[in-house]
Amino acid sequence: MSSSLPPSSDDPVTAGLARALNDAMARESAGDLDGALRIYLDIVNREPQAHEARYRAGTALLRRGDLDEAVTLLRQVVFTCPDHLAARANLGNALLLLDRLEPARDAFVAVLKAEPDNRNALYGLATILLRLDQPREAAPLTRRLLQALPNSAAALTLDADAQGPIGQVAAAIAQYRQALRIDPGYVPALSGLATILFRQSRFDEAEDYARQAARVNSKDPAPQSLLGTILLAREDWPGAIEAFTAAQTRDPADATSSINLSNAHRRSGNLAAALHHARAAWDLAPSSKAAANALGTALAACGAGKQARAVLMAQGERDQLAFKVWQDLDALERHLEEVAARAQAEAEAEAARQAAARTAQQDEAAESPAQPAADAPTQDDGTAAPHEPETLPLFPEER
Repeated sequence: MSSSLPPSSDDPVTAGLARALNDAMARESAGDLDGALRIYLDIVNREPQAHEARYRAGTALLRRGDLDEAVTLLRQVVFTCPDHLAARANLGNALLLLDRLEPARDAFVAVLKAEPDNRNALYGLATILLRLDQPREAAPLTRRLLQALPNSAAALTLDADAQGPIGQVAAAIAQYRQALRIDPGYVPALSGLATILFRQSRFDEAEDYARQAARVNSKDPAPQSLLGTILLAREDWPGAIEAFTAAQTRDPADATSSINLSNAHRRSGNLAAALHHARAAWDLAPSSKAAANALGTALAACGAGKQARAVLMAQGERDQLAFKVWQDLDALERHLEEVAARAQAEAEAEAARQAAARTAQQDEAAESPAQPAADAPTQDDGTAAPHEPETLPLFPEER
């Protein structure tokens, strides 16, 4: 591949840069990404017209997860070399990973105009359309990608993601299963299959695949959230809370986990925890209507209808909430925490009393000799008298 260096074979500087580029490419092929990146960036600093080195540096940064830096370098390549389709496609990838969907879409569309079967752009644009809930628009792209890569777990899964929402459920399930035969640990296929089975109320299978996805990808909160949603539908409150807590641990800044925890605790009857997590969600996402709805629902469950209406009418805008409402929320949360603490203390004390009583009974039984059974009372005709339970007056007799 051309280095885009000034063409002068007699120039020792240019020849040196070309050798450095070849060395960096060899390092990258051998798996030394950091070493290759250092050389690419050194070439770019020494020769601004080394577009191939700039492209490769941007791509290396993309692979390493340094997305903003990757976007900067790849934009420079695209600006200088508009026909560099690989740079444009990787620019789209970096923007997609940054969740900047519109500019990423523009990048992929431009690539496909010049090269309709570019696999990178087909995958990227289809992914964006699915995120925008446009499966019918994504389906033709996923079909073309699958035709090019019929044995790819990624292509099979992406096509299944598009086919399921447009009514091709059986075909989507078959493709997810085929993807898992190719790659049993492919998390998007595990999650996709769990989701589609869950929507069909096939909870046992859905839970199994969601658990597999959560085990394989221990850092991503999404599989844990999916597992929690399935367990919530099964009314397994402790299991759902455990899964949503694991998702929150993986991404504490994501309000979704706090919203899910609020709903799970509310449905389990723990209103103090439901209110706490709903407030935390709104703190994390002050403009989130979903967080405001979770808080309003938790307040309504607590019997705080006036405060619930105030929160819901704010439409996710915290600054629209009167200060008095915040005071009421603080007081209510303190009250619920005190009630929960008293209930916990009483439950623990009762458990201790019962344990002590059982121990005392066991000690008494061990110390007392066995007594022969008393003769059963008889009636005049010699038959056994009916058993009469002992009774005590409700109140002691006055004397």
